[in-house]
Amino acid sequence: MDVIFQIGAHRTASTSFQTYLRQNGPALAQMNIGSWGPYRLRKGLFHGVVPNPKLGIGPKHLARAQGKIAMHLDRSAQKGVKHLLVSEENMLGKMRHNFSEHALYPAAGERLARYVAAFEGSVKALHISLRCPSTYWTSALSFCIPRGVRVPDEKRISTLARSPRTWRDVITDIAAAAPNTSIFVSTYEQHASAPQTLLTYLLGQTAPRPTTLIWRNRRPSVQELIALPLGLRERMRLEMQIHDNRWEPFTQSQRAVFQESYAVDLFWLRAGADGLAHLLEDPKPQETGYPAKLDFAHKGHKHDARYRLASPR
Repeated sequence: MDVIFQIGAHRTASTSFQTYLRQNGPALAQMNIGSWGPYRLRKGLFHGVVPNPKLGIGPKHLARAQGKIAMHLDRSAQKGVKHLLVSEENMLGKMRHNFSEHALYPAAGERLARYVAAFEGSVKALHISLRCPSTYWTSALSFCIPRGVRVPDEKRISTLARSPRTWRDVITDIAAAAPNTSIFVSTYEQHASAPQTLLTYLLGQTAPRPTTLIWRNRRPSVQELIALPLGLRERMRLEMQIHDNRWEPFTQSQRAVFQESYAVDLFWLRAGADGLAHLLEDPKPQETGYPAKLDFAHKGHKHDARYRLASPR
């Protein structure tokens, strides 16, 4: 049985993808495809994989976690599962840690190395979804503000905008942590609303279509943010960062810097990513488009000369 890690990132429609897997569980089971999502994994199955000395979590907890994972893998194999998707964005790290370190998943390599080791050689492929940093940080912050994260001040916003760590660094760290694992990369911009297309790419076989549009854990609206019980200073900062009925903490120049770094990362991926990862993109159309299907491409000078809709004679 081959295990495929689907590790997010956060705010890239990972919850929608997990919802799609649950809703299509019976159809996927007929294709010998299984999935483990947060509903299963966050009940203690991964407890001990990442050590935490402050909480007394050490090597004995890792051994126990490896045993539990091996038992669950054996159960899935006995059910006839050939491909198992393990979808959990927290394997990369926590969004709060990103905020405190002002960087994209600074511990991604160390964490993934431990999770891969916990599966003891079963992980054959790994998938990560990217998003332009300007919209990633904005979405992550707006999602976490109702959960206790403070509205960012100008200093924090500037520090995030100047962070040198990019998605390329995250992918490079993951590749070093899982050297014998194929790494696939997709983008939120292209596949957020098409989970079946993404799954088709990952498995190499046609995945079932969702019956409805899936959009889970969407970012709060401006009205929802304003309605939060914030302190006076936080509320003032929040209102100052609202433009055109959208909460946008970054300036136009800061967003431009993010977009440029993202374009560089995508160029690196399209150029082969130094052999570390494969970018999953929808193929460009081979035909010129809808007018060509209507035979418009054959119209032109000869067509006009034959029918002479307008003639100087």
